[in-house]
Amino acid sequence: MSAALPQACRDWLDRVNAVMKRDWCIDADDAGWSDDDVLRYWRVGETPEDFVAWFAEKYELIRFS
Repeated sequence: MSAALPQACRDWLDRVNAVMKRDWCIDADDAGWSDDDVLRYWRVGETPEDFVAWFAEKYELIRFS
């Protein structure tokens, strides 16, 4: 994650990564997101939890036990 991202965006991404790691065993790096991707996702304004739910459905992530 780049220090060039706004602090609010970095905070949002930290929570997104925590939820993704917990539920899907991946994070933003594993998903291959660039800083531009992160900014675009953050600017939509969804909560981290809602974003992760959307992302998981869109990309048909498989939940691991």
